[in-house]
Amino acid sequence: MRELFPGQNDDEKIFIAVREHPVILAIKVGVWAMLLGLLFVFRAYVPDIAPTLFEGTAGTVISVLQQVYVLFLALSIFIIFVLYYLNLHIVTEMRIVDIDQVGLFKHQVSTLNISQIEDVTSDTTGVLGTLFDFGTVFIQTAGSKERFEMLNIPHPGRLSKIIIDLFEQQQGKKL
Repeated sequence: MRELFPGQNDDEKIFIAVREHPVILAIKVGVWAMLLGLLFVFRAYVPDIAPTLFEGTAGTVISVLQQVYVLFLALSIFIIFVLYYLNLHIVTEMRIVDIDQVGLFKHQVSTLNISQIEDVTSDTTGVLGTLFDFGTVFIQTAGSKERFEMLNIPHPGRLSKIIIDLFEQQQGKKL
């Protein structure tokens, strides 16, 4: 079996692994596309409006700024997809693993045993959240980290039910 997260046991059954809802990714890519569109609008209309801006030293500076802007756009789309792909929430039969890629060079893995759960809350807000069924799942514990948050995940009600069912199964095994 392929290891999905650090410390995964060979016999550990994964019930669900979720990433951010694709609508959130589409919004981020849409903002990126608008920034790309600004570059095309600038290149198409500004030379006709202010042709002297693109001559001599000013033209060189504008050209360098455009190239820096393109590099910024390339880096930002790379970061959008890396953060989308590497931020992962995994629910197994024994624990919940929250893998957060905070930046390109910061990676956090938090683990919570199912038996430590005290409360699970799902929250869906806004028009897009209600329409596309995504929201936040809060997991309350008695441990040092009081609250796990799974932000902008699809079907938060379904995920909270899975977690509660796993908790109840584990409590039934202890009795």
